[in-house]
Amino acid sequence: MIGLIKNELIKIFKRKNIYILLTIGILAILVFNLFQRIQNCHVNMEEQYERLYANDKILLENYNTLKIKDSYQDIIERIELEKYAIENNITYNIITNSQNENIQLPKDARYLLVKVFDNFDIIIIILIIYLSSTMISEEYNSGTIKKLLTKPHKRTPILLSKIGTNIFIIIIVTIFMILLQYLLGGLLFGFDSYELEAIKYNVVTQNIETMNLAQNMIVLMISKMPMYLLLSLVSIIFGIVTNNIALNILASMGLYFVSTMKLLINNISKYLFIFNWDLTKNNITDIKQSIFILCSSFLLVFIALIIVFNNKDIRNE
Repeated sequence: MIGLIKNELIKIFKRKNIYILLTIGILAILVFNLFQRIQNCHVNMEEQYERLYANDKILLENYNTLKIKDSYQDIIERIELEKYAIENNITYNIITNSQNENIQLPKDARYLLVKVFDNFDIIIIILIIYLSSTMISEEYNSGTIKKLLTKPHKRTPILLSKIGTNIFIIIIVTIFMILLQYLLGGLLFGFDSYELEAIKYNVVTQNIETMNLAQNMIVLMISKMPMYLLLSLVSIIFGIVTNNIALNILASMGLYFVSTMKLLINNISKYLFIFNWDLTKNNITDIKQSIFILCSSFLLVFIALIIVFNNKDIRNE
C-alpha cells in the first residue's frame, strides 16, 4: 500500500497543471491581500460598532417588510458580536461572517486569516476537483490502468491508495493556503494582530465564544474537511463512470455551486449531504444531525466508489 501511495504522489508531482494551478492560487491570494491593504480604512471602532448595532437592530425589526440581502441569522449574529464588542471595548474587527454594507470596518492580518476559507475556498475546491477528476480518468484514457492492474495488486488496494493520496494532498494544500495567508497578512498588515483572540458567535449554542487564533484555525480546517473529502470521492466516481475529464470537472463544480445556494434548502433538501458538508456555514443548526448525515453519506459514497471501480470494464479502454 505504501508503495502504491508513493507511486501516486510521484504521478501528481510530475503534472505541470498542478504547479500552474498553485501559481495562480498564490498570485490570487497576493493580489487580494494587496488590494485589501490599499482599501483598508482607519476609523473610530467604538463609534462604528455603535452605528452598526443601531443599524442592524433596525434591519432586524423590519426584516419582513424590507428587501434585505442578508439572512435573518446573519443579522442576529452581527448584532450579538456588535453588542459584545461594545460591552467589552473591542477595537478591532470581529464581524467575520457577514458585514453591513452601509458601514465598512477595517481589516487586519488576524481578520483575513480567519476569513481564508471564505475568500479562497474556490482555489482549494478547484485543485481537489482537478486531482480527483483526473486521478483515475487519465489512467483509463492513457491505458496505464491496464499495466497497473496486471501487477500483483487487487483493485481495492489500488483505489484506496489513490483515495489516501488525495486525502494527503488535500490536507497539505489546505495547510499551505493557511500558512500563505498567515505570512502575507503578517507582512502587509503586521503580525501583532495574531496575538488577539478569535471571537465568534456559535449559532448552535447562541453564545459568543473566544479562543486563541491557532485553535480557531484548526477548528475551521476540520470543519471544512467533510466537504473536501466528499467532493473528492464524488469526483472520482464521476471520473470512473464518464471517462470524460472536462464533463467530470463541470459536474463536480456544478455540485459544489449548488451546495452554496441557500435558497435551495428546504425541509427535504436539508437532509442532503451537500447542504451539510460545510460545517462552517450558519445554515447548519443541528450539528449532530449534520455529522450523522455526513458519516452516512461518506460510507455510502465510499462503498459505491469501490463497487463502481471494481466492476469497471477496462477491456476496451
